[in-house]
Amino acid sequence: MKSSKFTDRISGAVGELEVRLTRPGDLSSSENAARRWVVLSHPHPQFGGTMDNKVVATLEKAFQGLGYGTLAYNFRGVGASEGEYDGGEGEQMDLVAVVNWLRDQEDVNELVLAGFSFGSYITLQQAEALQADALCTVAPPVSMYDFTGLSPTMPWVLIQGGQDEVIDSHEVLQWAMSRESVPDIFWRAQASHFFHRQLVWLKNVVTAVY
Repeated sequence: MKSSKFTDRISGAVGELEVRLTRPGDLSSSENAARRWVVLSHPHPQFGGTMDNKVVATLEKAFQGLGYGTLAYNFRGVGASEGEYDGGEGEQMDLVAVVNWLRDQEDVNELVLAGFSFGSYITLQQAEALQADALCTVAPPVSMYDFTGLSPTMPWVLIQGGQDEVIDSHEVLQWAMSRESVPDIFWRAQASHFFHRQLVWLKNVVTAVY
């Protein structure tokens, strides 16, 4: 399937945000334009996280292969995005700005919010307010942030590596299993936080589920 990809800057709460949007299909025909979209949030800005992260890129390609349009973006202060890191509060507003922009620009019938690590936290915080249709979270940092009040009601996939050297993987599992609506959990015992040598497995999970 041919796709159209471009990088642009959009207006955020504290300045411009860098985004990468990919539309699937032949853009000469509006009937082929994407109606299913995924917005992808990257890992922690202060530890090298960007929209070019390999896990984010793997999720992006997996969803594109399924015919979804994808929108990855850099949080404030990352890459060409303006502003400074805001401890997870301002970053939630970045996600809101990106989703609102996408809905203004495209025909969005179905919205999936996907996030890796810190991006999972941001995604889970805003999932209900943004009325997401589904969630995909990879290695949510439950040992680093307060996740106690987060319990999504929409369909939700959680992907976790058993050898996570950044986040306590068993704490992730315990938290997920205690939610009112337990997510579909995919566990890779030998996978590290960044899924080194396990990215093909990660892509296959997304392809199988969505």
